Amino acid sequence: MRTQFSLRTAADWQKFESQWLAPYACSSVGAHATRRVAENAHEYRTAFQRDRDRIIHSRAFRRLKHKRQVFLITDGDHFRTRLTHTLEVAQISRTMGRALGLNEDLVEAIALGHDLGHTPFGHLGETVLNEILLGRDALDGMLDGNSSGGFKHNYQSLRIVDFLEQKYEFSGLNLTAPVREGILKHTRLKRGQYHYPNFDVEALAFELDAATTIEGQIVAIADEVAQRTHDLEDGMRAGLAKIEQVRELEIVRRVEERLPIAQLLPDSPTASAEDNDYVYRNELINGLINLLVSDIIQQTLLQIEGFADHWGRLAFFNEEVVRFSPEIDPLQKALNAFIYQQIIFVPSVQRADTQVKEVLRTLFRLYYEDSRLLPGVELHHSPLAERPRQIADFIAGMTDHFALAEIARLRQKGVAVPPEFSV
Repeated sequence: MRTQFSLRTAADWQKFESQWLAPYACSSVGAHATRRVAENAHEYRTAFQRDRDRIIHSRAFRRLKHKRQVFLITDGDHFRTRLTHTLEVAQISRTMGRALGLNEDLVEAIALGHDLGHTPFGHLGETVLNEILLGRDALDGMLDGNSSGGFKHNYQSLRIVDFLEQKYEFSGLNLTAPVREGILKHTRLKRGQYHYPNFDVEALAFELDAATTIEGQIVAIADEVAQRTHDLEDGMRAGLAKIEQVRELEIVRRVEERLPIAQLLPDSPTASAEDNDYVYRNELINGLINLLVSDIIQQTLLQIEGFADHWGRLAFFNEEVVRFSPEIDPLQKALNAFIYQQIIFVPSVQRADTQVKEVLRTLFRLYYEDSRLLPGVELHHSPLAERPRQIADFIAGMTDHFALAEIARLRQKGVAVPPEFSV
């Protein structure tokens, strides 16, 4: 008897969702209708699969590979970049999503798109642009000090997928509302603090500052898990956080109670010649991720039970239900405080920050003084009031490499660039 094979269409996947997803998961049924510009549905891919694919194929996504996470990308080949961070968030999110019976396509789309709006040089670049666009940094008197709405990477991520990415007959990627909301709210919304052009938070009809889907909330907390664990690992690799310091943290003690990793250290009585700090560090990070992810899954299930009488497909939540347990939450916060003290706010990192801050301030000032310096962009025809936002769009899209190369290019054109900027 001949085996019969058949294609799996988008409609088949939607039937699968109705059978296998948890009742609190967000179905792709109806999501296609939430696109900002009407399109025909795809035969083989659901709306969320299509969103994920558009994000992966975007230029903004590709540029993440040359954007700093914590350490400059010139510091070493094995430190995280914004792209590897994004991939780790996607992996952790999908693990939790599958365990909770969520829509993995939606989880993955949000995770892959959540940091598209990040600036070169990590959060420092975000701070520089925010200070300028809020009017707090007048660039040594060149600007008038008026606010242009501020800058925040999650707002910028949505601006990219809605307007700035140009690949289709419409502006942006034309993503569905649940993906757009998850991208915007992967970090706190802070309503009223940032004012972007052509951007109306209330028009999204989502009143919660956190995502209203479990999938979106999962990505937000997976972002924290990834940051805590990979920043610690990179800091240990860089020699900024010593193992003996790390082992004093209560959350690390919890991991050592669960796993026999302490015996991997060279000074352990049971250590073999092959045991070393490297193996301990890897096992520790694996153990931390497992501890945090398991805690979130179990606590989230407890929270969800309170909504058991209110299910319906395309379920939305009016409160944050994805969270750490009361037992683990203070421990992960202590870990985060340790990372900031021992890894991020240290003299070697701060010295690099001082230089790259001036790189970005100088680029902004030069572009504002003469918009013709912007390669391939004509701002001199736009109103002067719109220029700060347009310059911020351009600088935010830069990679670390491109920002430094721009300094070199402008110097070659004879533009006065401070001599301490070297490439």
